[in-house]
Amino acid sequence: MMKRIAAFIVAAAAAGCVFTGCQPKKKEIKSEKITQQESASYEDALKECFKAMQYEGGGEIFYSYMYPNETIEAMKKNGEYDKLVKSFNESQSDVLKSRDVKYEFSGIKTSKELSEKQVAGVKKYLVELSEPYLSTLTEDRLDVKEGYETTYEYLKDNKTTAIETVIVFKLNDEGWKVITQ
Repeated sequence: MMKRIAAFIVAAAAAGCVFTGCQPKKKEIKSEKITQQESASYEDALKECFKAMQYEGGGEIFYSYMYPNETIEAMKKNGEYDKLVKSFNESQSDVLKSRDVKYEFSGIKTSKELSEKQVAGVKKYLVELSEPYLSTLTEDRLDVKEGYETTYEYLKDNKTTAIETVIVFKLNDEGWKVITQ
């Protein structure tokens, strides 16, 4: 189990590096704390998830887009959630302090509805992701109500830096979730 947790933390840090460039430069970074998911559409969800990775204190919102609510509740119950959020926030804080540029969400380039095969893959992914914290979660308890494979771009210094593809979907009655690469 510790290996899975460690692997997850490394993966989260790597995801953060993808969005931040991980270039060591010193400059004061203005922070903005994000703690609550507020998206009404998949476009808003994607923007908000991206933003959570660009400001200090975005761990709670990042994980709210990453995990089913039931898994987060299990993490809280077993004492893992606060540790994961703290680790994410500390890692992001270090990355943000080491760079002198700000990345900005530029917009969605393409979007297509998820196929049945992709929806099945999303459910399988969430069950596997949740397993270390909630081994009782099964695919039949997950209802993907709406979902999209979306490509978006983000900017650094007002120039296109990267184009990313993600899966954005509405889960159960929880709101939007995002699977990043």
